[in-house]
Amino acid sequence: MEGEGVQSLDENLENGSRPRFKWKKTLRLVVSGIKGAGLLMCFIYVCLQLSSSPAKKPPIQRLKVPVTGCENGRLFISLYNNEHQIMEVQNNSVFINCDGLYAVSLKGFFFQEVKIDLHYRNGKSPISMPMLNNGRRVVFTVVVSLAFKDKVYLTVNAPDTPCEHLQINDGELIVVQLTPGYCAPEGSYHSTVNQVSL
Repeated sequence: MEGEGVQSLDENLENGSRPRFKWKKTLRLVVSGIKGAGLLMCFIYVCLQLSSSPAKKPPIQRLKVPVTGCENGRLFISLYNNEHQIMEVQNNSVFINCDGLYAVSLKGFFFQEVKIDLHYRNGKSPISMPMLNNGRRVVFTVVVSLAFKDKVYLTVNAPDTPCEHLQINDGELIVVQLTPGYCAPEGSYHSTVNQVSL
């Protein structure tokens, strides 16, 4: 007693499952294509990383210079080119181009009693260096965190002697980067400072 317009169960299932089967097959092909493209991109990335030359790391920042006197209230740093001088020095200040921890060391003997302060960052209080031999000898090392745009310099104060008349023997300043960090491109310190000050 099959009525008119009524399809058998087999025909009904066959007609309904065909469009769903085609849709699932198309979806599987699209997903497989995306996975394959992702896998190809990963393979290309790994190949490029392996074939490219390793990034050149900037040299460890270091400076070792004699300190010979006083100029405008700061200890005078004598400059000469040697293998220990990688950092830039101007106006008796050491310019920092790389972030990281630094060891700052000063030694020397003064013929007068002095007080020395280490300045290393704008807005931070300077570090007062302990003096030996009644304020005439300094042997001091400290580790400080420095960053791009910082300046390291030493101010000196003598109660009875003008700065320009201070005499120092065996004075030496050493600044060495202990931990690597971000390094600005060479010469960018002054260009950035000039842009900010305008």
